[in-house]
Amino acid sequence: MQKDTKKEDNQESRYILSSVDNALSIMNLFFDYEELSTAEIAKLIGVSRSTAFRFMVTLENRGFVSKTEYGKYRLGLNLFSLGMLAYNRMELVSMVHPYLSKMAEESGETCHLSILDDGIHVMFIDRALGSSCLRMDTAPGYRQFAHCTATGKAILAFQSDQVVNQYLKKTTFKPRTPNSIKDAQELLQVIDQIKLDGYACDNEEAERGLTCFAKPLLDSSGHAYAAISISGPTTRMSTDKEIHLQHLTDTIESINSLSF
Repeated sequence: MQKDTKKEDNQESRYILSSVDNALSIMNLFFDYEELSTAEIAKLIGVSRSTAFRFMVTLENRGFVSKTEYGKYRLGLNLFSLGMLAYNRMELVSMVHPYLSKMAEESGETCHLSILDDGIHVMFIDRALGSSCLRMDTAPGYRQFAHCTATGKAILAFQSDQVVNQYLKKTTFKPRTPNSIKDAQELLQVIDQIKLDGYACDNEEAERGLTCFAKPLLDSSGHAYAAISISGPTTRMSTDKEIHLQHLTDTIESINSLSF
């Protein structure tokens, strides 16, 4: 049965915000132009000069464009930073994935690669599914407060005091299970223990019956830029804990031998 694509397009168009669409159309202009004036932007996207001016002031305020001494606009540093962030994430995933897959194959459990996304949330950016029937199946893109996950705690434990203090100020502690971290003081104690042990554990803190072990990936300054983990049912994870920790250690050593 052939789909009515025209009807689908019409339905999707109902959800498009014209202001956002126009702002993105402006950003797309810079694929072809290095600098543009307000008048040129207005003509190119078909809006009034006053409307174009408001768009550009807003984008400039957010750092996505900057104004030259001649009154024209060019791309700003925030856009460059976002582009580099996206590139680095993709680069990290492409580099780490083969090792993540190997670890999942050898352990039989699900393995994840995570980063600290905004200083508060940890984001799972890649996964490799294990062969076991019962497994943790968190999809890439999933975000959670860092202290609620093993990878998040592994990353927090190897950050500066400033980063940790900012996290404590902005985070709310809402226990999801009886084992969840309940307050800032408990998290600080957990962080100290992770530094001593070299690994973090989610002991049924996010979900009953699931346990996760994680270790950080450290940069040259000793700060964590990501973490990898092995997750599965508590019974299996507890029985094979030392084996899983060795898998994590071996995988991190292999990743550290790469040149990023």
